[in-house]
Amino acid sequence: MLLGILPAIPAHATGGVSGLVCSAKPAYGGVQICSGEVTSFDGTQLDVDLTLPATAGSRHPLMIMLHGFGNNKHEWESFNDVADNARYWHWNNHWFAEHGYYVLTYTARGFYDPGRDQPSYEPPTPGGSSAMPNGVPPADTATIHIKSKEFEIKDTQYLAALVAAAYPDLDRNAVAITGGSYGGGESWLQASLAASSLTPDGGTAWSAFPGLPSLQLQVAVPKYPWTDLAYSLAPNGHGGGATFDDIYSSSQGSPGSFEADENPFGVAKQSYVLGLYALGTATGRFEQAEFVPARSHEETEDGPISTDAWLLRASEDPYPNDLLIRQIRRGLTVYRGAYYQPNGWAAEVASNHEVAIMSISGWTDYLFEPIESFRAFNYLKSLDPRWPVSVAVADVGHQIAQNKPDTWHRLNVRAWGFVQSNINGAHDRQTHVYSEPTICANDTDTDQNLTAAQQLEGRTPEDLSHGTMTINYPGADSFTELSGTGDPDGLATDPLTPEIVPGSAVPPPCRVSGAATFSGRYSALSETVDRHVLYVGLGDVQVDYVQTGVTAQLDARVWDVAPNGTAILVTRGTYRIDPAKGDIGGTLRLPLFGNQWNIELGHRIRIDLSEVDTPYLVPGKTPNTLNISDIRLVLPTREATTLTFAGSQTSA
Repeated sequence: MLLGILPAIPAHATGGVSGLVCSAKPAYGGVQICSGEVTSFDGTQLDVDLTLPATAGSRHPLMIMLHGFGNNKHEWESFNDVADNARYWHWNNHWFAEHGYYVLTYTARGFYDPGRDQPSYEPPTPGGSSAMPNGVPPADTATIHIKSKEFEIKDTQYLAALVAAAYPDLDRNAVAITGGSYGGGESWLQASLAASSLTPDGGTAWSAFPGLPSLQLQVAVPKYPWTDLAYSLAPNGHGGGATFDDIYSSSQGSPGSFEADENPFGVAKQSYVLGLYALGTATGRFEQAEFVPARSHEETEDGPISTDAWLLRASEDPYPNDLLIRQIRRGLTVYRGAYYQPNGWAAEVASNHEVAIMSISGWTDYLFEPIESFRAFNYLKSLDPRWPVSVAVADVGHQIAQNKPDTWHRLNVRAWGFVQSNINGAHDRQTHVYSEPTICANDTDTDQNLTAAQQLEGRTPEDLSHGTMTINYPGADSFTELSGTGDPDGLATDPLTPEIVPGSAVPPPCRVSGAATFSGRYSALSETVDRHVLYVGLGDVQVDYVQTGVTAQLDARVWDVAPNGTAILVTRGTYRIDPAKGDIGGTLRLPLFGNQWNIELGHRIRIDLSEVDTPYLVPGKTPNTLNISDIRLVLPTREATTLTFAGSQTSA
């Protein structure tokens, strides 16, 4: 019954949730917040805020707002509706409370609030045990499980049930959930489990907690989320779908796979993986295989979970199919990925109650790219063409996204309308994929640029485009596992450059190339583009290849080169070559992360290929030789034309 979730009273006449103390009057921008330490389903203490509805009424919906990795319960809280005037504008506890919602925000297990400076718009609500000054969670159970459906997912469901039991005026059939990044991944996962029992194996039901009601999740709005955590942290570049050749469904494996191993383990996003680990260590405590016997179905099947062991193995190459790799692969898919919950999704179809989902992804988000929304959209539409799931993509999300205020205003208005239209009962219908462009030419006031009005819609991710632009690049190259080492454009395009190089200048969001050529990489320029072209969608690089060795990787970057020679990064991608998974030479198809990008008349398109793109991607360590030739860049275009351009190699 899960986030199948819960109830409430006319404004707040019960004793409330045990552990929470409510402000005596609306002290936080006119809304009343109850704060404190609440015991979760397994005894773990969680730092919780509950914002009470600021309007009268006999029934009130519940909105659950989940924070990002390394953050805390305050992330989605504000004294007013405006907040930061960008991603939290009209999307915070104050906004929803003013519109009659209960709002549940809490610090996820394993994290604590070390007293970091808060933005001025965030109310300084008191903390529970998650805010201990020495930074040590009080219980051994308070460790980061990276959104395991057996821990963090249950926490959310249990807390929501406690709120419903305490406030009878909370409408148990009107529940919504949202979150960004870490919270976005959970929002998708909660939506996939809305028709399930409390645990995957059905072992513990709500009957173990007398008096807790059941709720119905109606709508989810994940923001810059994942649906396949294995692929998002280590993309393999291999297609997915029924025949494993659909780049819009690229994945680690298939939804029904027990092992999720149809595709090879991918190329780890080194800077992000290390950065997230450092952030988690600084703001919380990871699971380190402390518990024997096992406390979860996952631990029973795959053994105790050690985040450090996962991290060390992810930095290795190659990846033998041993027990630890199996544990990592299954842990990041079956236990933490919405894409891998076929039973949960099927149960929603069978019950004729499908959670309405609006997933917001970023074209320029190099942690959780749009594929994380696209693959799940396509999967749900394959189960039911009228599933109420939609996707919005724009220049938002993690680094290197610009997150412009006007962009977020448009997205949040759209998301609010989506919530309101589904909160009292999601209903099947034709939905769309919505896209906005990435604009770099007029950074001082980009939303005045005429191309900002290019807000596109299609019935599917693929339907955003109607034609193709193919660039045939000449020549050939031969790589080894060291090819591309030292390339200055690797550092120039890494999303976390300021964090990696302390004291370095913060680069602009639209990353600029500093090396037109570099020894060890293949670079080539297209001829001058003779018309305006709107690239929208993913696109791919196709190469003929011959590879020797156990494994290899091919990394790609695509640039827009202006007449003055300035080259701006448009998109990138990577591909794991694994003979054990059928990569034995021939033609390779490397999917790109994608974008909506205006290619102007007189510009040229540059492509870079190599085996090393550091520090963003972990470099290969296995000796190999990779020969490539017949290089073709294929970009989907909004224009319903088939364009072909030639290119010239510029390698140093």
